[in-house]
Amino acid sequence: MRAFITVAELGSISSAAQELHQLQSNMTAKIKKIESDFGTELFYRKPRGMELNEEGKRLYTQFKKIVLLWEETRSMMSRENPLLRIGLMVSKNPPNFNHAMGLLYEKYGNLQVTIRTGNTQKIEHEIVSGMIDLGFLVGKTDVKALHYKKYGTERLVLIGKHVDKPLDMILKSENLIISSSQCYYKKVFDQLLEDCQMERADYVEIAALESLVSMCQLGMGVSLIPESDTAALGIREYRVIDHLSCELEKFICYRKNYAITGIEQQLMNMIVNSISA
Repeated sequence: MRAFITVAELGSISSAAQELHQLQSNMTAKIKKIESDFGTELFYRKPRGMELNEEGKRLYTQFKKIVLLWEETRSMMSRENPLLRIGLMVSKNPPNFNHAMGLLYEKYGNLQVTIRTGNTQKIEHEIVSGMIDLGFLVGKTDVKALHYKKYGTERLVLIGKHVDKPLDMILKSENLIISSSQCYYKKVFDQLLEDCQMERADYVEIAALESLVSMCQLGMGVSLIPESDTAALGIREYRVIDHLSCELEKFICYRKNYAITGIEQQLMNMIVNSISA
């Protein structure tokens, strides 16, 4: 079931084999075995990958439910302490994170949670050093000791009262507002400034998101936020910047050969499922 789910989500047997640390031939055999058991093909085979057909989509939905139930059962029956040691970005929690944690607290009354926040490199370092076990990252630096599971993408957009002006003029004259000097969005601003051959060190740090958005809407500066957040924040007008640095990949990260616990797998499943939904 995990093989089938991973191939479906990544659209590739070779990528799924790498993700699950298995031989490509083993993954192919598992997919064929499932198709044989159900007496039907479950994928469209294409030159650049595989895509679920209608029967495959039905089975994918069922398998996701079964795997989640299994992880709940594994946690319930194991003697492991319900423990989460996770790292989060300063700028933003993963989608559905608060809801997922609420469900886990309901299931496990004695759940213990350790949370560390920081930029990508800081979280990667703390996972490698064993201070935490699981990280939800924006971007990555490809640390050899770590395994990265991509779970989505995010596009940053520019908000403010004067975002219709030329970008170089905005970067030169507007206050650049960020949540902290460690947030990933500062790195994006730095890249935009570098491409425009500018340097600025006078960033305005506003930790409270509501205050940051309010200042931008009043015309006191500009900021970068995920496009997916604009509706919830009441932002109707924003600017999409055609720049590679504004297209962010999101990853779940953990040490190679680390045995993911049942409760960690449940959290990961709920985060990933919220993206696919």
